[in-house]
Amino acid sequence: MKTRLAALILALLSLPPLALSLSGREWDVPVAIAGPFLLPAIFSTLALLAFATLLDTLTFHRTGHSLLHSQRSYLLWNCVAGAVAGTLLAYLNLFAGTWFTPAGSVTQALLFAALCGTVLLPAILITRLWLAGLPGVVRLSTRRFALPAIPPEMTAKLLLLAALTGLIAGTIWIDRLSWLFWLAPLLLLAALQLLWHESTVFSGLAQGDWSRVLLGTISGIVAGSIALAAYRLSGGAIYLAASTWQLVAGLSVFGLLCLQIGDALAEGWRGKNRSDIFKKKPFPIPVVSKKDQ
Repeated sequence: MKTRLAALILALLSLPPLALSLSGREWDVPVAIAGPFLLPAIFSTLALLAFATLLDTLTFHRTGHSLLHSQRSYLLWNCVAGAVAGTLLAYLNLFAGTWFTPAGSVTQALLFAALCGTVLLPAILITRLWLAGLPGVVRLSTRRFALPAIPPEMTAKLLLLAALTGLIAGTIWIDRLSWLFWLAPLLLLAALQLLWHESTVFSGLAQGDWSRVLLGTISGIVAGSIALAAYRLSGGAIYLAASTWQLVAGLSVFGLLCLQIGDALAEGWRGKNRSDIFKKKPFPIPVVSKKDQ
């Protein structure tokens, strides 16, 4: 788990500046917009925290189990992972320019994103858990059409290729490949999960189970929309260089990324043994030795 997350962080930090260096382009410092952002960011975080606590309480009263009551240490690690994820996405935004805030420096922009991510990732997991407990929700998203099953090794290679293309080519031609650029973190983490014989948020699609994709998508949209709405209602300034549908798609992808990060962290609580990258295949021709008579 640590190796996969470290590889993800290293790739996200190194590939975009490497792509700019190879293309001979220079990095443009993002321009800050006018308006407040610190107090609205704190208000947005508190509003999202209250929302997540409410859903967790409702889940506990309905099922007797919840992340806040039963898995506090796991939830705490997700807060840390959320801060890291938020910082990494804000770092990628320095190359993409998808949103602009009043942050006066790169450090402020990264700290702002870390603050939001600390609560946003656990809120998405809690929202997904609450949605999964609603009567009939999971049943409605299962036994649907199944996608063709592809061997994990081939799937991992395809996902790695797409992720590397997004982080390298997407950085150079961000106007054309911004969609692949922002998909890259999710695709890369999913590929690393497959390389270590772990499931991904897409694993159930081959059996017609769309529940994890559907609930992860909805959770990202709901939690992200609440955070953004609370930020704006409290007077926070932000400029989004994206249409409404692009914003919804981005929140959907972020929800799936948070769900995948939560799955990777959960391996430490499952008691699973460490797996190596694809095990070596046995020699195709068996060698049999006869005993001397």
